[in-house]
Formats: sequence, C-alpha cells, structure tokens
Amino acid sequence: MMIKVNLRDLDDTNLTATLPMNNDVLTYDSTQSSWIPKKPSVASVTSNPFVIDLNRWNIKNDGTESTTTTQGINDALTWAKSQGFSHIILPKGTYTLKMDSTSFSCIYMQSDLHFEMADGCTVQIETNSSPWYRIFDVTNVKHAKISGGKIIGDKKTHVYQIGVKFIRGGVNSDGSLNSNPNFIRSEVIDRYLNPGLLKSFRLWSISGVSATGYNFYQYKDSISSNSLVGYRTNGQFAPAAPTGRGWFADIDSVNKMLFVIDITSTPLSDTQIAQINAKIDSQGYTHEWGQGIEIKGSFDIELENIEINYCTGDAISTGWLEYKTNPADYTQDQMGSNIYIHSCDLHHCRRQGISLGASNDISIIKNKIHHIGKADDGVTEDGTAPMFGIDIESMWSETNIPTWRPELNQAGFELNTRIYIRDNYIYNNSRGHVVNADGINVVLESNTFEGYNIGGISSYPNNMYVKYLNNTMIGCELVVKGDNFLNGAVCYNGNVKIADIAGAVIMNCQIKNGFFYGSSVYGYFGTPTVDVPSSTFTYSSPHGMGNGAKISFEQWVGKVPTGISVDKLYYTLNVKTNSFQVSETLNGTPVAITDSGITGFNISRFNYGRCYISDIVVERDWRNDNTLSPNFQLILTGGLIRNVTVKNYEIDIRPLANYVGRPIQIDGITLIEGGANFEGCNLINSSFTRSKTGILGGDISLGTNDARYTRKLVVDNCTFQNVGINFNGNVTNNRSTFITSSIGKADNVNMAVISTSYLEDTKLNFHWLTRDKSMTIARCIFKNVTADTNSNTRMIDNISL
Repeated sequence: MMIKVNLRDLDDTNLTATLPMNNDVLTYDSTQSSWIPKKPSVASVTSNPFVIDLNRWNIKNDGTESTTTTQGINDALTWAKSQGFSHIILPKGTYTLKMDSTSFSCIYMQSDLHFEMADGCTVQIETNSSPWYRIFDVTNVKHAKISGGKIIGDKKTHVYQIGVKFIRGGVNSDGSLNSNPNFIRSEVIDRYLNPGLLKSFRLWSISGVSATGYNFYQYKDSISSNSLVGYRTNGQFAPAAPTGRGWFADIDSVNKMLFVIDITSTPLSDTQIAQINAKIDSQGYTHEWGQGIEIKGSFDIELENIEINYCTGDAISTGWLEYKTNPADYTQDQMGSNIYIHSCDLHHCRRQGISLGASNDISIIKNKIHHIGKADDGVTEDGTAPMFGIDIESMWSETNIPTWRPELNQAGFELNTRIYIRDNYIYNNSRGHVVNADGINVVLESNTFEGYNIGGISSYPNNMYVKYLNNTMIGCELVVKGDNFLNGAVCYNGNVKIADIAGAVIMNCQIKNGFFYGSSVYGYFGTPTVDVPSSTFTYSSPHGMGNGAKISFEQWVGKVPTGISVDKLYYTLNVKTNSFQVSETLNGTPVAITDSGITGFNISRFNYGRCYISDIVVERDWRNDNTLSPNFQLILTGGLIRNVTVKNYEIDIRPLANYVGRPIQIDGITLIEGGANFEGCNLINSSFTRSKTGILGGDISLGTNDARYTRKLVVDNCTFQNVGINFNGNVTNNRSTFITSSIGKADNVNMAVISTSYLEDTKLNFHWLTRDKSMTIARCIFKNVTADTNSNTRMIDNISL
C-alpha cells in the first residue's frame, strides 16, 4: 500500500527558509524542532552517474557551434555538481570547444567530480592563434577524475601569426581618424579574434618602410575619440625589438586597435600601400603552451584511459597554483600533489607528452607516450623544444618560491618530489623520452623506451634519489649521472652512458649491439703548481670549487709538500678561479708548507672516484672482422668495476691523461673474441679468450707506452688464452695463466714483471728491448714456451716442465 503526502501538510517540516531541490534529503534540525531540506554530502550521493542531456544544455556533438557547446558543458558540470552528482558522463560524439578569451581555457574541472567521456567521445579545440590554451583546466581542484575519450589540440591548423592591411591616413592624438597622406594606418585589429596572440603582440618591420617605430591606439568596441582608451608613440618593430607590447586594460574594456606609421621619409604610392600585409605575432612566438589537460595547484587528481594528441604544447602538464608577489604567501598545498596518470595514449603533441612542473607524489603508469614533436609520418620533426615524452622541470630556480633542495641544504616547499614512472611504453619522440631537470626521489621502473633517434633518458646530476629499475632501451640511450641508482637495464641497439658521476651505482645491465661508455672524473684535480711562500696551490684551468670545499691529498706518485698529511681532510679558503689555500678546519688558518713536495701528488675532492659498476654484459652475436669496436669504454678516476662480460667487442678502461690518483679497481672481466686496453688499474680475477685470428699488433694492452705516465698497473689471477698481450706500462702481473698466447713489451723506460704464473704454448717476444731490466719473468712455470729475449729481459727461478 502506497501513502502519498504533501510535505507542507506535515506539522514538523520547515520548507519556508529553503525550498527543496532535486536530490535533496530531509534532515532533522533540533534547533528548529523540524525537518528541513538539505543537499547530501558527496560521500552519500548515489553512484548513478549523470549523463549530460545535450539538448537541455544546447550542446552539439557534431563538431559545430563551439561557443554554445563549451558554455553548455561547463553549465552542465556546474549544475550537476550543485545537485550532488559526483560522476558526469559526456555522451559519444565530436565536441568542438572555444577557449575563453580571458582565461584561455575551455572546460573547467571542479572538485569532487569524475568527468567521463564515453566511448566514441572526442573533444577538440577549435583553430586559434593563442600561444597558450588549456582544453581541460584543472586549477585548485581536489578529488577529481577525467577518464575516457579523446582530446585533440589544433596543432595541424594552429595560427602562429596574422597579417594586417594598411590604408593611407593617420590618427589624431584624441583617437579620431585623419587623412594625413604622410601616414599609413592599419585596418582595425579585433582583440577578440586573436586574444592570445594579441595579448603581447609584436608588429614586424615592413619592406619599403624605413620608419624605426610605430604608434598604436587602443579602443573599446569602436573607433572614435569617445572610445579611445590609450595610445603609445614608441612602438618598435620586431625582430629588432623582440619583446611584445600589451593592452591598457582587460579585453572587455579595450578590444580594438590601430597601428599608425609615419612614411614621410619613404613615401609610398596607393598601390604600394595596398600591397602591405604586415606580420603580427606574439612575444611567445613558439606557441608551446597549448595544453590538453593543465593541472595547477590541485590535489588527488586522476587521469585514466584518455587519448590526447595534436596539442601545440603538452598533452598533460602540472604546475603550482599561481604566482605570488610575496614569497611568504606560498603554501605547500599550492604546489599540488597526488596526481595519478594511467592507461593514457599521448602522442603527436608539439612540445611534451607530460610536463611535470611542480606537483608532488605523482604516479605515471601504463601509458603510451610517443611521436612527441613528430609529424604524422613519424619522421619529420614539427615540434618545439624540448620535445620529450616526460619532462620533469619545475624551474624552481627561476621563481620566487622558497624551494626545498637537499643538495643545497636549502629548506622550503617540495616541488617535483616523489615521482613514480612505471610500465610505460615511451617511444619515437623527437628529442628524448624522459628528462629530469629538478625532480627529487624519482623512480623509473619497468618501462620500455624505444626510438632510433637522439631520444634518451637522463637526470641532471644534482637531483637526489633517482632510481632506474629494470627498464628496456631499444635504439635509445640511458644516461646515468650524479648518484643515480641503476639496477636492471636491457638494451637492444641501445646504450648506457655515464656522465657527471658522483656516487652512481650501476648494475645488472644487458646490452646487445650497443655501448656501455662514458666518463666519471668528478672531483679529481691532479697535480697543482705549488707556491711555497704563500702556501697556494694553482691549476692551469678553473677548479670549480668555492671556499669551504672538502679536499684531500694523495701521493700514489710523487710526495705531498711538508706540512700536508694524506691522512687529513682539508678545507679550501681564499679561493680564486684557478687557485686556493687549505686549512684543517672550516674557515680556519691557512696551512703553512715548507716545500713543494715531489711532483706527481694529487689533490681531489675528498669523495672523488665514486662510480660503482657491476654485473654488465655487452655483446653482439658475431664479428666479421677485427675493426676496433670499444663498446665497453670508460674514463674513470678511481672507480670500481666488477663482473663484466664483453663478447665480440673491445674494452677500453683508462683514467684521465697524466692521472696520478687512486687506481681503478677491476674485479672479474670476461672478454670473449675481443681486444682490451687497461691503464691505471688494479685488474684481478679476469679472463681473456679468443678463437679467431687476433688483432694485428696484439689484443690486450696493459699500461701506456707514453713515458710521461708512470702510474702502476697491477694484474692478478687472470687468464689469457690465444691472445696477444703487450706490457706497455709499469705492469706487475702475478698468479696468471697464459695459454697459446704471445707476450710482448714496448721498448720504453717502464718496467714490467710477470711472476708466479703459468705459461703454456706461449711465445715471449722481447728481443728488441734495449733498456736494462725492462722485463722480468720470475718464479713462473713454463710448458712449451718459446722465448726470444736478450739480456734486458731477466729470467729468474722459472721452471720448465
């Protein structure tokens, strides 16, 4: 049985103060002792979504009537939110949007809403000339989601400049027009037609006109003395004047403009004037800020299963809320946080796939990001720099935001902190796949990066807590810098490069048909020139340190000056570009020295040589010849290498030229069918084998033939089989095995030793040595060894089987 009642007939219901509306509920108000209507909380709203009624809101889904369609979608969102709906669906169809002429936005997202685009739904911005736009504006929004559908920018039809015609005549100072034949004035410029481009406009020089500048007059709605808002007589032509000019008020207060040019010095005929089509563009001429979805100062935002393409800027960008004149007015919430971007397809945008410009705690998972900066053919570049798949760059140093930077011991707000990028397929982007300019605690895990171009993955060296875990590189390059942590990389026709290393750990990499290469020389300065009276150390090039830098002295070669200890930590002071003194305490008294030491000692930052490489495989299936291919090639200053296998390529590991610092530690090289060069190393537990014809002149080079470099190379417990070995430097080789090999030595001042080793079916080629004690072979076991030597080779206590 159903009972129908009129709420007004109930004596304990108050409908006077507030009339009930759709979806309202009755709640009991004890102060009024009555039931009153109230909107439900978002948490209590029914899960049934609100499907936008296109006719009710005057929305067209056939790609027409952009103005009413844009207004209708925004009105529908506002109404649905007011009615307590949390899930709004835009039905399938094509919706053309018009950006607002003041905010340059189309759809304004609201808090506590899920905006879903149904299957077959396309939202596109109409052709415009604005350097910036946002199809979805997510500003100061909390707890919102956008999902489904396709978002299309206007890259293919975007207008980057406009032309303006001129007629004879000028403008009086009151804004009225005149017919002065010595002036030309433009047609009326309507700001509403190109609001973005004209926001900061530039008028370019005109061929045949020698005037150095122009006047401009700005009006409201019409051209007359009564509507003149203001004018300037000091306009300068672009490109000589690169900055733009602005307007005297907001667009609704001033929207018309005329340009006026004095042609007295270069008169023009009416025909010449009629042919003028002067160029007007924007100070922001790159037009790189057209965004599919822009998120600013927002919290708990989810983007799911959206295709975004052909934006003039980025598919997605994040940033802080707004500029504050007073830095004290910023708050951490204004930076934004908790952004979740997943299962999206982002492609063919001009500048970036995703730009991360401030927000924290971001997850980018299972997206495809590709063809950024590329035309439809996938080859032609048609973008604007940087053209990366993902760019992590808040540009904090160019703002007035007090920013937390741990590497500078600087307190402040977190920006671009805790970013997790996982399981994405990022490929064929013009300039790169991921670059981290200033993100902190960034993890890239289980992504696939592909692109036969200059595309790479990198992080600036000062960014802390950057981790690369189990990623795949196909035809591209991963650059490891600073103290990055790399554990797991599979490269096919791809590379791992080290650069600007200061503490990086690199392990578990498999590289096929690619390179493992680079340089790690952070903090090593070498031997200085010493001025004893002033206790000053000088270098021929800038050292890059400031006062208070921590440094140490070492004497692997030479001897430190008297007064200096290799066991102490020192601080720089009285620093100049190429020189400094040292003290034992920060800002202390300069240490006095009494001699210049023996040349060869070195000074370095106290923590130099921090490069740790292990468990690396670099290989190719076959080599057709012995053309040198040093695909494992490193320049290190005291780094550590363990468990490296190289097949069908060469190895080249050496320090800087004239290096006199800590030896490079190498434990466990396995080289198959290749050559190797080692300098300044301690090489242990390694194996070098080949079955094919060796390299002309020798396969393995130990030490350098340059007499200037006296650094030691120690080889211990290594196996050489069917290779040619050249002892070029000061080499001590202990406990090694030589089988079917050839051993030679360069005729130089360096002395080499082979001791307590086993030699079988091996040739000793030392007959050309001219210096006494150049080569020593001691306490070795020979089996079928052929020795071609002279008196400059010492054979001590060897046993022949």
